[in-house]
Amino acid sequence: MEKHCDYQAARKQLISFLQSEGFRVHPEEVYCPAVKHCWVDVAAVKGQDYWAFEYKSRSDSIKRGLAQCRSYSNAFNYVVLVANRQRTTSSPYFGNFKRDGFGVWSHTGTRFNPLVKPQRRSVRGRSRAVIERQFKRLILDCDACGNRKISEWFAPHDEI
Repeated sequence: MEKHCDYQAARKQLISFLQSEGFRVHPEEVYCPAVKHCWVDVAAVKGQDYWAFEYKSRSDSIKRGLAQCRSYSNAFNYVVLVANRQRTTSSPYFGNFKRDGFGVWSHTGTRFNPLVKPQRRSVRGRSRAVIERQFKRLILDCDACGNRKISEWFAPHDEI
């Protein structure tokens, strides 16, 4: 994803949408142990499954997005390309996403429209362990905050 204000706004919209759908979203880009394309734009967990979302603005290459999705597919159960395009299905690479089992969503303004449902895949143990480690702190922090009294929320961590 391009690093400019449109990227940040789109990323926030995607995170909010995923949270409304019951995903636990990692607040940062997540490192993926792949040969190329190592940073996932938005990573989330739902149930026991890890999801990778690669966002492509209008000026980004869908072909590059396909390569990125292929890189993420060894570590994430579901991989989705989110494209900010009106005619995502007209891309010559659209069929490749479908054939490889990747999801494709279009992003038009503030809405996310699923065009192709991703297929669940099994992942490599070592790759999954790298992803789980990055989410472990996030999930522990969320669980700990949920079980604390409101008066403890603002106390320094070492006092709790």
